[in-house]
Amino acid sequence: MQREVIKANIVVFIASFCTLVIELVAGRMMAPYVGVSLYTWTSIIGVVLAGISIGAYLGGRMADRYPRSSTLAWLLFLSGLGAFSISPLTNLIGGAQFHTSLMTRILLITTLIFFIPSCLLGMISPVVVKLTLNNLEKTGNVVGKIYAFSTLGSILGTFATGFYLISWMGTRYILLTMGSSLSFLHSSLEDFSVVKKPLFFSSSFFSFPHYSPSWDCTSMPRPIQRNFRFPPLPSNPLKKCLATPSNFP
Repeated sequence: MQREVIKANIVVFIASFCTLVIELVAGRMMAPYVGVSLYTWTSIIGVVLAGISIGAYLGGRMADRYPRSSTLAWLLFLSGLGAFSISPLTNLIGGAQFHTSLMTRILLITTLIFFIPSCLLGMISPVVVKLTLNNLEKTGNVVGKIYAFSTLGSILGTFATGFYLISWMGTRYILLTMGSSLSFLHSSLEDFSVVKKPLFFSSSFFSFPHYSPSWDCTSMPRPIQRNFRFPPLPSNPLKKCLATPSNFP
């Protein structure tokens, strides 16, 4: 039990750390397109909080329906994809002109770029809690520790980004680091991972030559949920992954 709680704390700590890093980096990403104003930061904070809130709700429902380690592994993987998508999406729609007021335009652009990554990150904690709890007598203790480490990750993510990471790495490399951290996190947590090899993720992933999902749905009709299985995550040796050149902006 103690080992599972430690792993759960690590997962939620990193997820919350990445969430606050992305939230602070968002201001710099949006600045060239909408400026840095009260409207900008209000939209960023509101959209990220909305994503976390809805993600927590959806994550709770998913945890009850699919209480498996593969669910958490897929959420970590998709959260990594979400972090990777922020920079291209910002370049793509950051300068979009909507026939609305400036306030509404900023809110729309912020929502399109940051809502889904925030929602995916918000789904992680309920799944972690579900996978960790196996003794209802210690529910309060376990949940308290998980959310304490989650909050600690948010605090450290805030200070690290504002005082150190942005000046040292720049926004694009920060997003690459957060996406990589989330995508590779599952490989270091055996009990929370659906595969044992490091996750394959690089620019060659988008050609899908190594990704051949299989679905175990032999008895789909009644009920679908009981026979549903998440497909295995794409994997490849780490050396090949690191040797693959990346064209990420």
